[in-house]
Amino acid sequence: MHDVLIELAVVMAASVGAAMLLRRLHLPPVVGFLVAGVVVGPGGLGLVADRHVIEGVAEVGVMLLLFTVGLKIKLGELWRMRPLVFGSGTVQILTTGAAAAAFATALGSPPAEAVTWGMIIALSSTALVLWLLEDSGKTSSAHGRAMIGVLLMQDLAVVPIMLALPLLAGQGGNPAEISWFLFRAVGVIALTVVGARVLFPALAARVVAAGSRELFTLTTVLVAVGTALVFGHFGLSMALGAFLAGMVVSESKYVSRMVDEITPLRDVFNSLFFVSLGMLVDPMVWISSPVVSAVLVASIVIGKTALAGAAVWPAVRDVKVAAAAGLGLAQIGEFSLVVAAEAGRLELIDAPANDLFLAIAVPTMILTPGLTALAHRLAGRAGCDVPEVDLRDHLVIVGYGVNGRNVHQALASLAVPHVLVDLNPHTVRELQEAGEHAVYGNAEQDAVLRAAGVNRARGVIIAIPDAASTREVVATSRRLAPGATIVARTRYVQEVEPLEALGADQVIPEEFETSLELVGRVLEMYGAPPSMILDQKTALRRRHYGVLRSSDVAETSSPNFSELRHHVRLAEVEIASGAPAAGKTLRELDLRRATGATVLAVRRGSGVQANPPADTTLESGDRLVVMADGECERKAREFLHAAGHATPPN
Repeated sequence: MHDVLIELAVVMAASVGAAMLLRRLHLPPVVGFLVAGVVVGPGGLGLVADRHVIEGVAEVGVMLLLFTVGLKIKLGELWRMRPLVFGSGTVQILTTGAAAAAFATALGSPPAEAVTWGMIIALSSTALVLWLLEDSGKTSSAHGRAMIGVLLMQDLAVVPIMLALPLLAGQGGNPAEISWFLFRAVGVIALTVVGARVLFPALAARVVAAGSRELFTLTTVLVAVGTALVFGHFGLSMALGAFLAGMVVSESKYVSRMVDEITPLRDVFNSLFFVSLGMLVDPMVWISSPVVSAVLVASIVIGKTALAGAAVWPAVRDVKVAAAAGLGLAQIGEFSLVVAAEAGRLELIDAPANDLFLAIAVPTMILTPGLTALAHRLAGRAGCDVPEVDLRDHLVIVGYGVNGRNVHQALASLAVPHVLVDLNPHTVRELQEAGEHAVYGNAEQDAVLRAAGVNRARGVIIAIPDAASTREVVATSRRLAPGATIVARTRYVQEVEPLEALGADQVIPEEFETSLELVGRVLEMYGAPPSMILDQKTALRRRHYGVLRSSDVAETSSPNFSELRHHVRLAEVEIASGAPAAGKTLRELDLRRATGATVLAVRRGSGVQANPPADTTLESGDRLVVMADGECERKAREFLHAAGHATPPN
């Protein structure tokens, strides 16, 4: 145990040192983790003799990473991504595998070995790509979703690939055993879905009721790792099991808390995972065969970029987005290493070939952060061929998630013209078929916002989850529409000032608004009137961030007005059937002289006439909205011969 702790400490020290050094050079920490693994591993300085111990710990990081990604992708969203998952993903695996097998055959590999190399090269790194997408906030971007779709299909393909290896090795395969394996796989997946939907909510409720943060964290890790272990026990991908568990429980009301609790653990274990990958490399291969290594790395990166991009294009219909997705999928994956190890055990590939493969696999991963950054820039300049919406003085809503949908429904009920912008082509198509103005594309791009008529819009409502994308959309919107009012939703308070600096007029941080609602509910429990609750919320907003300053000025600039709200209320007084007020005009009634109450509006049926003129004739059943204190309200009710009591307006 002491030796294990020493090696773990060495790995962590190397990781911290490499990450800090590369941060000074403005390079991603993941590159430092891979390089640190090469340096301290058996092929480098030999500070860690047994990398298998570190590998065991690091696998937990992959499980937690895929679990957190699954928490952000609901089953319904996965179904909407089916063209990417089952269409583009399948095409990418088949075309890349065929090309790699043909290349291996040209180099003299026998057919079985060539097919094995094809399956190995076809897979990309789920852990690395998802980590980079999470870090850059591009998980929900068009090219990010395309990468995730293809990666999911690759993970699913690991099962048939592992089943095919014994057949390629000439060891045959009992059809009954294969059928039994597939039956168990389907059963495990079905039980996972049912358990997460039925058992998890009850378990989570009991854990939350216990009031222990530690217990909640342990339960979250148990769900992720436990599901992964069940999958591994039945010969399935443990990472795939963790992802499926996260995706199924993503409907839970505790999902945000689960992400917050598990993220620090995930990052630590992921660091160890990438260090363990670097330990696989023997640097002597680079020294003895530098040209061969460089040519193979370049061939893999270029070939996978082109083939993956071509596979994605039919689903996204945007050349730049497809090319960006191809760049993100250009590396060798961690499951490729698993397949290669099994192929070596079955003697499908020999040891020198495996050493050369490891020496070229890790460099493709080291290049991935740079290629992914290039992909983000390329996708950010992608165009949009959607015709420009012919509207003026409208609102542009960016994102059709829960927040965007609620804003859309509110505007639709008020007949306010608006345009929806979303990255999901199926959602946009459904909205267009329903007669709504909707634009498909990435709102970070000038062309997309122009298609939504942002330069003629009264305002822009940004309701997307990614902080980085929100900043880009705010900046682009402000540049294209200097006079528009920009309202942005964000998750954290610390995002308010950066978004305001980029041009947002109002920023609504979810975590702070939630706390304000809690304050309001507590004050309500203790009998505070609505006006006092509103004042407290306004004061807290002004104290903690400058949101809604322009709208708060009218409420807070005059202390007399704030004080007045505590003593004056609005009430509705109904004119009963046969009351003397029926048939009279407001001038004839002269309610203010008689009672002290001021008429602000008249409700008649479903209509409301605000600030009614003095010659408005009243009818039985009309409800007068009056401003009055308690005594004036009583006099007004008596004066109008209203039945019952005046009630606060809705």
